Amino acid sequence: MAIQGGAMRSIYALGAVRAMVDLGLPEQVGAVYSSSAGCVAGSVLAGQAGAERPPAVEELVDIFLDELSGGRFIDHRRWRKVVDVDLLVSVIRSRTGISVDALKSRGLRFEVAATDARTGAAEYFDLGHCASDAELFEVLRATMAIPLLYHRKVPIRTGAYIDGGISDPLPVLRCLAQQPTAVIAVSTVGVGVLGRPRVGREARMVQAAPGLSRPVRGLMLAANPLARSAEDLLLIGRCGNVPIHAVTPSDPDILTSRVETRREPLMRAEQLGYADAMASLAGISFDTGAPQGASG
Repeated sequence: MAIQGGAMRSIYALGAVRAMVDLGLPEQVGAVYSSSAGCVAGSVLAGQAGAERPPAVEELVDIFLDELSGGRFIDHRRWRKVVDVDLLVSVIRSRTGISVDALKSRGLRFEVAATDARTGAAEYFDLGHCASDAELFEVLRATMAIPLLYHRKVPIRTGAYIDGGISDPLPVLRCLAQQPTAVIAVSTVGVGVLGRPRVGREARMVQAAPGLSRPVRGLMLAANPLARSAEDLLLIGRCGNVPIHAVTPSDPDILTSRVETRREPLMRAEQLGYADAMASLAGISFDTGAPQGASG
């Protein structure tokens, strides 16, 4: 499974995970690849796969909505920390039950993309192979460290990292490199938007932002090649013999802005993710990637 972030738009991916639970799919997922705030939905899914008593997804959705709506998580008056990534990491830690040992015991591979703050390259961290739970949560902090909205680069081992959505917004190619039997890809933007370069006010903010390396700044202002390739594959629906089941917003206007703080629009985005995933994934057999009862 590959999951895109997009700050508060990633609530859509939480809805998709809730649908997967209702369809009984978490046990069939052997690996999760997420970027940026997509790690929230990934962590919830990891908590469902193989756990003896997983927390109810509906309750987790309510908790995340309660914690992240309002001005506690996003506050434009905190100019160096508009988005409180530390709060979100704390909620993931306390509510999902994700840990290095839990991932190992369930045999679930969970990779998170982060962007090298110096080179702009995508690097991937397998959370089940982190040195400790402390490092695991630093990786989650790094993949969500949005430049301009969060105040620091996150040191991990010998490097420093920022938002994984800059280098690889939807890690479909990374997922395919592991030779899966099928892929579920959850995008939090409408068709044709994934990987599109920043324009207008957002582009001017990136151009003027201090502390960005030249490669990172250039990547943020250009069409992202990994994202464009991922979107092409979503439209084709397969790569070789591997089917790709895309969950994308059927009504992108319902999705929130990346810094939405109102609970009601966030809830509508989650409900859209649920409906879209049910429409895309119901009746799929992941042994063959074909609708149940189909031949070939």
